[in-house]
Amino acid sequence: EPKAPELEEPEEEQDEEEEKQELATKKRDPEADARRRRIEKRKKLKEKKKVVKAEESKDKPAQLPKGKGKGLVKGKGKGMLVPARVLTKKEEADDDIEVDYVMPDILEGTGMQDDEGFAAIVERFKKVEPEEKEKDEDEEEDKPRKRTRPKTSLLEEAEDSSDDEGKNTLSKKKRKVAGRVTLAELKTLVKRPDVVEVWDTTSEDPRLLVYLKAYRNTVNVPKHWSSKRKYMAGKRGVEKPPFKLPEFIEATGIAKIRQSILEKQAEKSLKGKSRDKAHPKMGKLDIDYQVLHDAFFKFAKPPKMSKHNDLYYEGKEYEAKMNNKKPGLLSAALKEALGMAEGSPPPWLINMQRYGPPPAYPNLKVPGLNAPIPQGAEYGYHPGGWGKPPVDEFGNPLYGDWRGAPGTPP
Repeated sequence: EPKAPELEEPEEEQDEEEEKQELATKKRDPEADARRRRIEKRKKLKEKKKVVKAEESKDKPAQLPKGKGKGLVKGKGKGMLVPARVLTKKEEADDDIEVDYVMPDILEGTGMQDDEGFAAIVERFKKVEPEEKEKDEDEEEDKPRKRTRPKTSLLEEAEDSSDDEGKNTLSKKKRKVAGRVTLAELKTLVKRPDVVEVWDTTSEDPRLLVYLKAYRNTVNVPKHWSSKRKYMAGKRGVEKPPFKLPEFIEATGIAKIRQSILEKQAEKSLKGKSRDKAHPKMGKLDIDYQVLHDAFFKFAKPPKMSKHNDLYYEGKEYEAKMNNKKPGLLSAALKEALGMAEGSPPPWLINMQRYGPPPAYPNLKVPGLNAPIPQGAEYGYHPGGWGKPPVDEFGNPLYGDWRGAPGTPP
């Protein structure tokens, strides 16, 4: 008993010494003091959070744990067992209560709910409750039941399903092709079937496309749009013809003067050529300026320009120019190619007398059809004969007056 107070005295002394040491360290190391304060603050905050959580858990009702057992439910942690909570009669009664939520009327309490000006606006914002579809059992019983299909083998079912899929399901490309208009249908639908092309049926709106193509002053798409090879690939390796001076410049004689000067330069030695390069002489082309003026301002002809919608395509320059040709007038080269002698009819005259003049040229005068035959020619079907002109039952000409001819029809 007397030893107990003796033990307490050295402990108090030790505490005082520790406090002194702490004060000394605080004075020496302010960073350590700040660190210690931060740690203490964190501890206090954690303790406060624990207290708040404990109060919240007391206020909230405990939820029923879900589990297979009646009395105990296993938790997520290892070896944790949570006792199942049994509902009381009061709690069960509370769960059975149904709450009906009543929507307040618009403008209720403002005195404007009966105002006619707001009637249309209020109707827009009214909540429309969906009508519940009630199925009558009696109607279902009255409906005839579907006949059950007898069971088939797995192989037969697979074959039937593959056949059905092949019939019903078409690929996207086939469906697209099946929905297109045919070329014949498109030509019957439009006013200008002559502008319809094969690929016009593949358009999204074929009738609009044909209408635009038939519109006045429409420029066509160049023909090489559908070709797979590159544009102008056919002209590879073809030599370009040398540049030719226009006729009005060549008439001045400048080409001959230039040629004579070039010949003189070719005869000169290397020393003379180098001298001319170092000290060139000007005014070698001695030509009258009045002649040049007349050539450019009097006799000059403008170059031939292409017309509207006259697009260039590969090989256009090699085609025969039909501007100077007229229907019904045969050139000497064509007569020679057809083997026509002088004063003999064209080979198509007999068919024209049988079927009529060409519909594209209704006013064309064809000798032996609707115009007199040339002097010295004769009607008939002998070699060199001009056939028989078409007449009606009264002997009148069908297509034109051919009676001015010196020959008489047989």
